[in-house]
Amino acid sequence: MSDQGVAVTPTDVAEHLGISTPSVTGILNRLYTGGIITSLRHPDDGRSKYVVPLDRDGDIDGIDPLTAQIRGLADTLTADQAAAVAAFIDLVTDAVDNECR
Repeated sequence: MSDQGVAVTPTDVAEHLGISTPSVTGILNRLYTGGIITSLRHPDDGRSKYVVPLDRDGDIDGIDPLTAQIRGLADTLTADQAAAVAAFIDLVTDAVDNECR
């Protein structure tokens, strides 16, 4: 279930992100291994499953220390610096998306 209470499959995630299902499968496998998400069997389709995020109230920093470190680095940025970094990442994302089409 998503934060909005809507059940999502790996295919739903791929469609939402606009990337291939195999790419999403690789990402989700890493998230499963890292303990960030889990899955539930789809009740109507034995070949499918729902992607389920873990409790956000848990100690995510203990599960994923790299994310904790990145979050700490982000906390040192001013609002203007954070906006500039976000704008740059958006430009890089657009460039990669355009190149991969």
